[in-house]
Amino acid sequence: MSISKLLTGLAGLSLILFLPGCADNSRAKISRPPMAPSPVPQTIFGEATLLPDSDPQAPLDVPAAPDRALTLEECLALANKVSPLLDSADQSQVGAMWTRWEAITAFLPTASTAYSATRYNDLAQANRRGAVDLSGRPLEGTAQYVWQTQITQPLFTGGKNRANYLLAELGTDAAEIQKIQTREDLMLSVKQAYYSILATEKALEVAQTTVVNLESHLNVARNFFEVGMAPKNQVLEAEVELARAVQNQTDLSRDLTVARTRMNILLRQSMENPIRVVDTLKYTRFPLGMAECLEFSLNESPEMKLGRNQVEASTRNIDAARSGYYPQVGVTWTNNSMGNSAKAHGGWSNNDAGWNVAAVAAFDFWEWGRTKAQVEKSKVEHNRAINSLTSLEDNTKLEVTTNYHNLITAGKNIDVSAKAVVSATEDLRMVRERYLEQVATNTEVLDAQTRYSNAQYDHYQALYDYNLAWATLERSLGRQVLPSGLAPAVSAGSRT
Repeated sequence: MSISKLLTGLAGLSLILFLPGCADNSRAKISRPPMAPSPVPQTIFGEATLLPDSDPQAPLDVPAAPDRALTLEECLALANKVSPLLDSADQSQVGAMWTRWEAITAFLPTASTAYSATRYNDLAQANRRGAVDLSGRPLEGTAQYVWQTQITQPLFTGGKNRANYLLAELGTDAAEIQKIQTREDLMLSVKQAYYSILATEKALEVAQTTVVNLESHLNVARNFFEVGMAPKNQVLEAEVELARAVQNQTDLSRDLTVARTRMNILLRQSMENPIRVVDTLKYTRFPLGMAECLEFSLNESPEMKLGRNQVEASTRNIDAARSGYYPQVGVTWTNNSMGNSAKAHGGWSNNDAGWNVAAVAAFDFWEWGRTKAQVEKSKVEHNRAINSLTSLEDNTKLEVTTNYHNLITAGKNIDVSAKAVVSATEDLRMVRERYLEQVATNTEVLDAQTRYSNAQYDHYQALYDYNLAWATLERSLGRQVLPSGLAPAVSAGSRT
């Protein structure tokens, strides 16, 4: 067979084996890593792939949202259950555990075996090529069979195996931190969608009230015009303002649909589901000061923990690179069997079989500075990790300060805007009565209506800003904040 035909055949075989793999995109079962507890699956995806008796081919059981107004806690729990991002975090944690096991295997002995069969044209050629048995006698046939088994145990690797194991341990810690990060990001996204629905619903209520009020005013203006008590331009002015209010109402209806769609996607519900949420836009005094928030965020936030983890990992990379300066020492046990039959005359008592134990020390004493380059490169990465941690600390300080002051400002605006709503309501009532008596002008009524609508918008916006700022500050801290203080820490495997 020519080489070209052989290559063509191998290419065809590879294509045959590759195409089914491309077509098979179903979820795969994941085994539990040895010597490590498997993470508790948080999602329906993880339950299909991580649990011992799960069936990854079975349809996913996506829980349906109750047909009633949902609380924020219910939305968070459902999102945790169906989020593919949380499942990816689970899978990453399992992958990190397998990496840890891979590092452990470097300390353990390895076994290998090899078998070869060589056939010669004739006996003379076999003997000319040195085809002999283990005792050195020429073979009695034209075929030579060799079977070798080897067990190798590393004894000293210059600290490379230890450094790689510690790196793998840091990798499992990083995976758990990233899992917490993913959950906190998901919680913030759900809260943003939740508060957005509430704020848009309130704004839509204001817009609908505005339309009703302007329609009523337009009827009054038309009546005044028909009896000759008001000019035509007052009717036209009222019609323009009504048209603007209707447009605003239409825009807010669209925004509410989008906000509900966003929540439905987070909860993996039908996009057309008219989801309803319980009104929780309220003011509750934030229990922590800015100094407490800064201290906790710098010490306990997932981002800072991950940054310190990366600095430690870069240190271990330096240790692994430095292992090239030391010799590699190990012990190897080898069993050989050789002969002119397919069994290779294997056996402990056969003259054609033998074994040996060897202590092997290998040292690359000259490689043109390759190890030094690896060490220096690792030092560069270590310095970069330290710089990244310093920048992260600065960004954390700015983020916490910004979010905290946004929270305090929104809290102050709630009280001010509430008083403005009361004043605007009375203002609108007085201007309407004066207009009915033809003491106030049409423009004054429309302006009063605008002030009233804006005051309501501002109040609900302040409530939205405050609750959203609370949630955003919680994300900066990496911990839920209750009216009584910080909530207890939640492990990465928690479902809540």
